[in-house]
Amino acid sequence: MQNKIGKLIIVRHGESEWNKADLFTGKKDVHLTGEGFKISESLGSLIKEIKINRVFTSMQARSIETEVCMMSGMGNCGTENICYSSALNERDYGDYTGVNKLDEEKKIGKEEMGALRRAWDYPISNGETLKMVYERAVPFFKQEILPVLKTGENVLVVSHGNTIRSLIKYIEKISDQDIEKIEMPFNEVFIYELDQDGHMLNKEIRKVGDEKYRIQSSRLRSFVQIIATIGPASDKPEILDEMLKAGMDIARLNFFWLGLEESKKRIKMIRDMARKNNTNVLILADLPGPRVQDKDGHTYNSNASKALTEKDRELIKFGVENGIDYISVSFVGNSEDIIDCRNEIKKCGGQQKIIAKIERAEALKNIDEIIEVSDAIMIARGDLGNEVPLEEIPFIQDDIIKKCKKAGKPVITATQMLYSMKDSPSPTRAEATDVVNAVLEGSDAIMLSEETSIGKYPIRAVYIMEHLAIEAEGHLQNSKFNPF
Repeated sequence: MQNKIGKLIIVRHGESEWNKADLFTGKKDVHLTGEGFKISESLGSLIKEIKINRVFTSMQARSIETEVCMMSGMGNCGTENICYSSALNERDYGDYTGVNKLDEEKKIGKEEMGALRRAWDYPISNGETLKMVYERAVPFFKQEILPVLKTGENVLVVSHGNTIRSLIKYIEKISDQDIEKIEMPFNEVFIYELDQDGHMLNKEIRKVGDEKYRIQSSRLRSFVQIIATIGPASDKPEILDEMLKAGMDIARLNFFWLGLEESKKRIKMIRDMARKNNTNVLILADLPGPRVQDKDGHTYNSNASKALTEKDRELIKFGVENGIDYISVSFVGNSEDIIDCRNEIKKCGGQQKIIAKIERAEALKNIDEIIEVSDAIMIARGDLGNEVPLEEIPFIQDDIIKKCKKAGKPVITATQMLYSMKDSPSPTRAEATDVVNAVLEGSDAIMLSEETSIGKYPIRAVYIMEHLAIEAEGHLQNSKFNPF
């Protein structure tokens, strides 16, 4: 007796920025639009009663963002059950990439344009025909996806229009000529029952907007606070909105890189998104301090007598005027640096709380007095690693966390926690272990830096960190978190 085949659910990514502009996208890696994110969330509700065992998606951001929005809302698929493959990437449109479709249609005519976009073997200069997409996508389906389905597991595939059309051609046994008629809308889900060869036995189509599939999100949130640094990769309202939904609790602004006007815009955007989601998001402003930037990275002016510079004092005034919640002091050496900052805040008429960044050997010598006068502590492992032997960092981290727990002060573990996600949709096993261990040691917050400020997958980085934190919390006994 043959095993029952699991269900195959196929979804096209939500509307991207180039879809909206009516441009040939192909290999170009672009993000979803606000509407694309909205539709992607709704797509998840269409399959809420189906247990998703495995997810397959392309390596392109718009596909991954769609998958995150769907799965984050549903909360029924572990982060380890996702496979990313370039075999599911969008068709390479070659020389047409970035060309406006309407403009091109005026040049070559409607019939020729239809053939360019839909025909089976229409030649694309420096790009792929639909046949070529089929020749990479269908073998992947047979070798990687179908075997999972044959075990009885349900599989979700999130991909791109032409790639999905290629898969549908095989699954539904569509001829070369009839492939031009196949379309996969942004707002629909195809649910297949297949035979042992991966061909269709039954097909169900569900559309966004059907009231019977509408659900309210009740996803579990971690007690540990997720801090995400806001930068060029995450300063769009739709991206911030999804980062909030994925688990971001505190938004960090690095004042070293930001001008005042840009900072003001980001503060407003964060507040607007928090109101939209009916939640409170704290804003943390990171002062540059005596930082010195060079071609190899950055260090600090070791001859500076104080952690606060004149520039910092100007930024403190700006932070107070714009309602920042926390001010983070860089390159703290002793308690006087924190007292100096607190006096400056009071001078400006503020009551902002202060985070002491521990990133100097001198701070370690004075750690008890620094903890006493600070409102929270950040273990900034990157710069600290330049001051002390690397092999000592894990023990320093553990010691500071214990001291903060005893003092009742919140402690943040930061730097390179999911660093590979700057370029990859998944973290390394070592990074996942690092995040979990930081929670098990007692961190009250864990922080993302480049992963969300300049990384390719800011939403997914937050989502994975949140899920790792939730898993770690499930293994804690008598846990007590110090609130921010």
